[in-house]
Amino acid sequence: MRIGFNFQTMDKYISGVEYYGLGLLNGLLRIDERNEYVVFTNQPDLLRQHVPQAANLSTVEVEYLKTRAARICWEHTRLPRLSVKYKLDVLHCPSYICPLRKLSVPYVVTIHDTIAIDRPQWCKQTNALYFNLFMKAAAKKASRIISVSERSTDDIKRNFNLPCSKIQTIYSGIDNIFRAAKNSARCCEVRANYNLPQRYILYVGNIEPKKNIGTLLRVQKKLREKDLPHKLVIVGKRSWAAKAEMRELSREIASGNVVCPGYVDRNDLPYVYRMADVFVFPSLYEGFGFPPLEAMACGTPVISSRSGSLAETLSDAAIIVEPHNTEQIVQAIYSMITNSSVREKYAQMGLERSSMFNWDSAAEQTLSVYKEVATNVRQR
Repeated sequence: MRIGFNFQTMDKYISGVEYYGLGLLNGLLRIDERNEYVVFTNQPDLLRQHVPQAANLSTVEVEYLKTRAARICWEHTRLPRLSVKYKLDVLHCPSYICPLRKLSVPYVVTIHDTIAIDRPQWCKQTNALYFNLFMKAAAKKASRIISVSERSTDDIKRNFNLPCSKIQTIYSGIDNIFRAAKNSARCCEVRANYNLPQRYILYVGNIEPKKNIGTLLRVQKKLREKDLPHKLVIVGKRSWAAKAEMRELSREIASGNVVCPGYVDRNDLPYVYRMADVFVFPSLYEGFGFPPLEAMACGTPVISSRSGSLAETLSDAAIIVEPHNTEQIVQAIYSMITNSSVREKYAQMGLERSSMFNWDSAAEQTLSVYKEVATNVRQR
């Protein structure tokens, strides 16, 4: 088969959806030397940075797609023609939307969540508008939809009224770099490079409304009253609609109680996880949720909200809390930090839980989808 893969992003500071695409592509190339992969990308340097060269991998560079409007227009008009030109057997669009124009090549699309439809206030207005206009049509146009959790699968069915046979749940994987962060000297380097405190509570993720940063800052204020020496470290970039959070965050940084190193290099991130005493993730919704599982893979115990898919993916390997219950989160953190047996229990359970999510398994299941979709087209 010749398999097309559409990897486009407007931002070099990538997060979950982009890491899904890169992780899946790496997994596919590891397990599959037989089929050919053609990647269409406006970020060839980013692709080369994260995906090693392979004999069965070729890249079609579309670097002129510098704006969102240009990318959308290209995806819905030019990409279908390129799929035919490159004689693809299937085209995978791993970021919510596939072309509305369909020629002879079948589409597989990954829909990570339906937040833009169910909770548009948690999205950029432009994203909410675009996804509300196009996601349902793309879901019907695709030959198969991949969902990253059972919760997302349920939301897709509810919103788009699709048969169960059209949707397949395939859990994402956790990159192997998070399982290998065991170099003590490297920990010291990373601590110095990002000015990390000796004892800290960690959050990793974008700073945006659904991440619930305000609650996390209130939790940190209450923890100071308990005389814990820990500071709160917030790793991630400001995303959108975060003026109030940034004002409060700036005050806490100035007070010395919060450290905000910004966007951390992917190769350094495992050590930032590993050095934390506890990882806290009070998100209001996640279709999958990479950071808690990444923390688990590094041996760091996790406290997380139950929102979206998080209770599903983390199961009983984390302390699960209500995202707006400040006192409950405070007590969970205090217990994790002051009780070594609790901390060790969840660290071990987290290691075991995170090992269930790997890209090779996700790639094998995804490859089966490609084969089935391509075979169905040939048999028509």
